[in-house]
Amino acid sequence: MQIFSNRLSTLTAVATLGTFSLFAQAPQAATQAPGRHRLGRMANYLNLTAAQRAQAKIIFREAGQSAKPVRQQLRETRQSLQAAIKSGNSNQIQQLAATEGTEKGQLVAIRATALAKLFPILTAEQQQKLAEFQHLRKVHGQRG
Repeated sequence: MQIFSNRLSTLTAVATLGTFSLFAQAPQAATQAPGRHRLGRMANYLNLTAAQRAQAKIIFREAGQSAKPVRQQLRETRQSLQAAIKSGNSNQIQQLAATEGTEKGQLVAIRATALAKLFPILTAEQQQKLAEFQHLRKVHGQRG
């Protein structure tokens, strides 16, 4: 039982540090919509035409609107998780950690759906470059 308790304490500490690191990230400028700069980098990397850029903008704007309530719920879940950590409520910590995972999964699904909508409007060369772009982002530790 002692080993389980030590492991649970270790996992809780790791989850807490991960959560604090998420809160410590600098917020984006209020004048720029989240993801807007990323779309510009991706569009430049793929060398999108003006028509493709317009379609991509619509696709990612819709995805952003779909993600907005999920992001808000995720913020609330993280706040509740912090309260549970402070109160030492391990049952609530487990529940909220699972909820956070589900919400993150929803955001991944929204982004993947947006990329699936983008893919058919790309040329074969652009599709290959998109795969390279995503690989580079993973290598450098960025989402996507």
